[in-house]
This record gives sequence, structure tokens and C-alpha cells, in this order.
Amino acid sequence: MEPEFGTVTRGLEMLLDQLYYWARRAVEQRREGGDREIADRMLTLATENLERFVTTLLECFRAIELARTPVPTSELVAALVRCARDEPAAATVVVRADIETTVLADPAQLARVWPALVRRLGPGSGALGVTVAPATRADRRGVEIVVQRSGASSSLVAPDVTAELDWALALRIIELHGGELDEEARPRAREIVVFLPAE
Repeated sequence: MEPEFGTVTRGLEMLLDQLYYWARRAVEQRREGGDREIADRMLTLATENLERFVTTLLECFRAIELARTPVPTSELVAALVRCARDEPAAATVVVRADIETTVLADPAQLARVWPALVRRLGPGSGALGVTVAPATRADRRGVEIVVQRSGASSSLVAPDVTAELDWALALRIIELHGGELDEEARPRAREIVVFLPAE
């Protein structure tokens, strides 16, 4: 899946506005002999954000070659849990595995999916729940990894302008695996279902 044109233009416009604002503030502070530290720090941050946005945008259009290998679902869940615990607003992670199976996947590419998924769910006051179960839909033969963030608003969020690009890249990687990413908003919770076909 490629990012929508509107997402790209809005993101670029916002980041360039930030860059212009802090560059102007830094120049003003130098001219007035004021404290330049905050303006310089924010200018550096704005530059880094723009660089990350452009890098992620290029990744969305670059060819992705999958190096598939049989991977136990427990290994995928362990990588997801590590990612969730590395987030700044890390929460307790509760894992329930109703099935242990193997999927044909590229762990390195899926490692790019987990951070986007965790950020997509946003912060919450409760635990991050991860459930591994057989696919529930009749047209699916494989495994579902259900990730739920409790104690939060029911709207799915994008914490920054690059998050939408991260999500588009995650969708693309899952689709290349023959899988799907489904989002669902529930009262006081958000949920994302990762479907991966069986080996």
C-alpha cells in the first residue's frame, strides 16, 4: 500500500512550516543577542523530523524483497513484545497464546511492522494485550495476532506526521506476506489484528 497523496503533502507542509519557524527564531535570537539554545535545539529537531519523514517516504516506494523462512509464532510475538517495551510510554504487556504454529515470514521485515503497530494504538492506562489464535474468518487459513491497548480513547491515533507513512509501510509489508492488518475501535480500547497465512 502506498501512502495517500494528501498524507504526504500535509506532512511535508507541517514539517517545512516547523523548520521555517525555528530557523527564523534562531536568526532573530542571534540578531538580538538572546538565548539561542532552545531555538537551535528545536531547529535541529525539526531537521531530524523532516529527514525521517523523507527517508520513510522513500522506503514506501522502494522494492521490498522478502527472505521468507519458517518462523514460530512465539518468536514473532517476542519481537512485538520487545518493541512495545522499548516505546517511551511502555506499558505492561500481557500475552495469551491459544496456538503455537509456524508461519512462512521474513522476521527482519516484520520487525519494521511492530513499531508502527504499537504507535498506531497510541498510549493507554492499561496493559497492552497480545493474543495469538487461529484465524477466525472462514476464508483465512493461518494465525491472528491480536494487539489491544486498553484504558484509552477508542479512536486510532497517529502520534506524528511520519506515523501515517510508517503505517502505510507496515500495511505493504503484511500484504507482501499474503496477510492483512485490520483495525477496530472499541469503547475504551483500540485493537489491531495481524493476520498471517499458515506455512
